[in-house]
Formats: sequence, C-alpha cells, structure tokens
Amino acid sequence: MRKRRVWHVRIIMIIITLVVIMPFLYIVLNSFKQGQSMYNTTILPRSFTLNHYRGLFRNTSFVLWIRNSTIMGLSAGLIAVLITVFGGYAFSRFKFPGKKYGILFLLIVQMLPISVAMVAYFRMLQIFGLINTLTGIILILGFGNSAIGIWLMRNYMNSIPVELDESAFLDGASKWKTFWRILFPLMIPMLVTQFIMTFIGVYNEYMLAALLLFDPAKYPLGVGLKTFIAGNYSGNWATFSAASVLGSLPILIVFYSLQRFIVQGLTKGAVKG
Repeated sequence: MRKRRVWHVRIIMIIITLVVIMPFLYIVLNSFKQGQSMYNTTILPRSFTLNHYRGLFRNTSFVLWIRNSTIMGLSAGLIAVLITVFGGYAFSRFKFPGKKYGILFLLIVQMLPISVAMVAYFRMLQIFGLINTLTGIILILGFGNSAIGIWLMRNYMNSIPVELDESAFLDGASKWKTFWRILFPLMIPMLVTQFIMTFIGVYNEYMLAALLLFDPAKYPLGVGLKTFIAGNYSGNWATFSAASVLGSLPILIVFYSLQRFIVQGLTKGAVKG
C-alpha cells in the first residue's frame, strides 16, 4: 500500500514536470527548424538548422540586449543586497520608533504593482535627468526590490541568537566589528538569495524598460525580443525562439552556480518573525 502511494506521487510529479518542461522544449525545437512559422506539423522539426542563431549575431543587436540586461540585473542586485543587509540588521537588532509598523509598511509597498507608481517613476527620473538611461531603471528596480529582502533578512537575523552579539561585546568588539566579523558571514545565504531573486526579476524586466527607454541601443533583452514580433500571429518566431534560448543562459548560470544558498536563505528567512 505504501509503495503504491509512493508511485502515485512519483507519477503525479512526472506529469507536473512534463507540463512545466514542454513549453521550454517547444521553444528549443522551434529555434532549430527551417522557416519562421510558430506552428509545427510534427513535434520534431523535419530539418534542423543553426541559421536563426547565426542571424542573431549577424543581423540583430542581441549581444547588446544581453549586455544591457546583465548590467541591469547585476547592478540592481548589488543595490538590493546592500540595502537588505543594513535594513534587515537594523530591524532585527536595533530599537527605534515605528519599527513594528515600518516593516509592515515596506511589505505593503512591495505588494503594489509597478504600474501603480509608473507616473511617479517617470516624473522622478525626469526631475533628475535620468529618463532614457539604464541608471534610472537600475535605481528604481534596485531600491524597489529591497522591501521583501529587508523583511526576509530581518526574520533571518532573528534566527541568529543575540547572545553572539553580547559575547562579542564582552570581548571588546565594537558594533561594526561584531557585524562584519561575526554576523555578516552568517548572512551570506540570505544575501545570495536576495541577489538571485533581484537579478532574475530585473533581467526579465519589460514593462518599465519599454516605457522609460526610448533609445534602441539601451534596450534590455525583454524589449529587444519584442522587435521580432510584427503582430499577434506573425513575426520572426524561430529567431525569437533562438533569442529566448540564448537569453536564458545568464539566468541559468547565476541560478545553478548559487542555488545551494537559496533553500538555506529562504527557509531561515521565512520561519521566524
């Protein structure tokens, strides 16, 4: 009976995995076929070609789009990590007026869709002369993705005994030395998790970049891919698929090289409030 239940669970997981993987496999196979049609009469293309991949580098600004998206993701990720480490530490270890409701306010702000603040973002960037710049997008997304990170880091820090701080103080260590030498190494799993989450979100950004960037040389990958689609049912779909496959590689590299930190960071950051 127990073995039967185990096999039922396995079959369900296999079905779910296939459902999740199938769209990606379809895009991969579509990128190797002849022509630009989105529809196939067979699951496997009748003939394979690398022309769509060659065309990306010869005829489009694909490399520039990848560079812009990577710069945005890395920069916004570092900003989010910097704010997260000090914000989470402050909410966990310090006592100040508004501490309880301050973290709640950050979570409420994080829950609001980005479209709600679009006009405000546009006006702010206009005032500071950052319209149509990667810097403006990076600042908005870097600071905007920090609220949930501060909350997770606060919970993560609450799981670290305060006795560690007190022991360091008794040994003559200052607050900064205690933070840097003792607490910061323990924060690394949560910081890496925050960096990965921010990098993936910013790398895939479309709406904000499409509205605030007008220069094609500054387009990130998401906006650049839109140029392959002429209409709802027509466009360079095979080239689009090839760009999607190659464009996903930076995310896969970052995720799989740092994935060992994610489970540890999220589980400790979400348990203790």
